[in-house]
Amino acid sequence: MSENNKTEQTMEYIDFAPPSDVIENDHVIRLAMDMPGVSNDNLSVDLDDGILKVTADTSLDRNGKRVRYKRSFQVTDQIDANKITAKVCSGVLEVVMPKAEAAKVRKIQVAVE
Repeated sequence: MSENNKTEQTMEYIDFAPPSDVIENDHVIRLAMDMPGVSNDNLSVDLDDGILKVTADTSLDRNGKRVRYKRSFQVTDQIDANKITAKVCSGVLEVVMPKAEAAKVRKIQVAVE
């Protein structure tokens, strides 16, 4: 077993749910999460069976344990799962979830008789 694997296995983590903002409009739902100490190398964003799971290991310590960010969100079928994007910049993760065409708001013309 390599030295890195030994270190990863013996490392103790404390799970932390990062503060998140959810912003919705007619076309997309955006998630913004404060995740200081995170880079693309230690970040995982997965969509599995309608659950968006965000996990990230950091080099931050709290009470002698390494901080691991974990957060899950229920994603409805209103979201076009194939078009979800994510990026991290300056310690903030942004996940953009476009709405499916069928879920977008439509203006319905009302006829007057």
